Amino acid sequence: MAHMDHSEQQHNLWQIGDDLSEKSDDITSIVSYELRAPLTSIRAALGLLLTGMMGTLSPKGQRMLEIALSNTDRLMKVVEMLEDDSELSHDANPVAVPLDVEVDELKPLPHAQTGHKRIYYDRLTGLPNRTLFMSSLRQAIARTQHAPKHSFAVLIVALDRFQVVSDSLGRMAGEQLLVAIAQQLATYVESFGVLTRLQDSEFAILIHQVQTVDEIFAIASEIQRRLSCPFRLYQQEIFLTASLGITWGQQGYEHPEDVLHDAATALHRAQARGGNCYEMFDAQVRREAISRFQIETDLRMALERHEFQLHYQPVMSLTSDQVVGFEALLRWFHPEEGLVSPAKFVPIAEEAGLIHPIGLWVLRQACEQLRRWQQEFPLEPPLTMNVNLSAQQLSQPNLIEEVATILRETAIAPNTLKLEITETSIMSSPETAIATLKQLQACGIQLCVDDFGTGYSSLSYLHRFPLDTLKIDRSFVNRIDSEVEQLEIVQAIVKLAWNLGMNVVVEGVETLKQYAQLKALRCDYAQGYFFSKPVSAEAAVSFLQQKLAMAHAHQPH
Repeated sequence: MAHMDHSEQQHNLWQIGDDLSEKSDDITSIVSYELRAPLTSIRAALGLLLTGMMGTLSPKGQRMLEIALSNTDRLMKVVEMLEDDSELSHDANPVAVPLDVEVDELKPLPHAQTGHKRIYYDRLTGLPNRTLFMSSLRQAIARTQHAPKHSFAVLIVALDRFQVVSDSLGRMAGEQLLVAIAQQLATYVESFGVLTRLQDSEFAILIHQVQTVDEIFAIASEIQRRLSCPFRLYQQEIFLTASLGITWGQQGYEHPEDVLHDAATALHRAQARGGNCYEMFDAQVRREAISRFQIETDLRMALERHEFQLHYQPVMSLTSDQVVGFEALLRWFHPEEGLVSPAKFVPIAEEAGLIHPIGLWVLRQACEQLRRWQQEFPLEPPLTMNVNLSAQQLSQPNLIEEVATILRETAIAPNTLKLEITETSIMSSPETAIATLKQLQACGIQLCVDDFGTGYSSLSYLHRFPLDTLKIDRSFVNRIDSEVEQLEIVQAIVKLAWNLGMNVVVEGVETLKQYAQLKALRCDYAQGYFFSKPVSAEAAVSFLQQKLAMAHAHQPH
């Protein structure tokens, strides 16, 4: 009998002669995850144990091997001692070790197998869970401390946009897809490392032995390649990408939690780059993490300290060349750092859960400013105000009530407020977004999809969204005066918007030629430095007065 005690409370028993062809992974995984080392060393160590180091003789004369997997120090010392022997260290690649026993001759007792699975394995995927993974990582750290040549690496793999797929196909389909992904990764990783499901759609991989960064990057690239292959589910092909955060054991770690923390920090950087890439944790990443923490800390006090301001960029009619409204853009004037770019602080505010209160402040300030301008400049039609709405704000359960309260208290007509939502925000949870957008539109608010063409919205979804305006991203406008193809793309988007009953705003107009080309395409509205950069409220008033004076001067008397 082989008796394997995985903890002080749980025991797994396999009876020689019983059938265990279906459970071979259980035995293989326990040893490979907990005692990963060259095959020759493991076999030699087990041989020493059988000679009496930890072995006992059963009453029937059968040899019994008992391994305390919850405390593997004694076995690992034997393994490390043997690995120092050149004759036993030729097997450099880590392998799964089935205890030198034919696994199809073994069968776990049901009660023990069930308890082990529940404690050490993920219910959904069958992969080792975080507890088992951390135990393996702890041993990898110990090996590296005693023998620096045994350098390890950890990769955290996060599936990009997985929530979109799960929401679209349903929870059960999402779980089936996770199982398929786990199997795909396990097939690749089993020869050199440990795979676990960390949480939701995140996996972690421990590579037991690496010599160079290039080896790690090659593994990361292969993981991305494998996950980019389509998964077939319910007669559909599902395409995924993944972001990876990597840390290398050469950093001198002492605790497994620190390893995972640094890998997660690197993952965060990869996701901030747009996903579908990998990042290695290094000194630069550490500096960025410290900077992010400081920005988050300062952001929490910025509202109270009145450090935020709004700037306004005019929205111009390409038909009348008049100002029809403004877009409110947030600016942060840090007392020490000066003007902080929104690209730097907005993502941090979103992750820290601060974007909702900041967003409500922006909305209220913009609406109050619009009311003052409408009173000072009673135009027909009245001036409008565009305000950006983040994905987190869109998912807030009380968003409709909060927006309605601000409209009521600032006394502006709902149809003069235009809320801008990015494609990514909408597609992060399409069905929820549709319901929220319909409620906002029912309040009389106009809705605009921002940065169109840069996200991944499906045309089948686009016609379902209750949108009034489609905003073409500046990336399409940059080269329309030099590349015919870009101009044709803009023309196609304009026609698409019209066919869906939307008007069009073109962002990023910077030259006279671009302005003339867009005017020739009969685009409705435009923004950009050709007209005005985002400016303070006072400068916006001056710009508006100037345009109104020019229009009055050209009127026939």
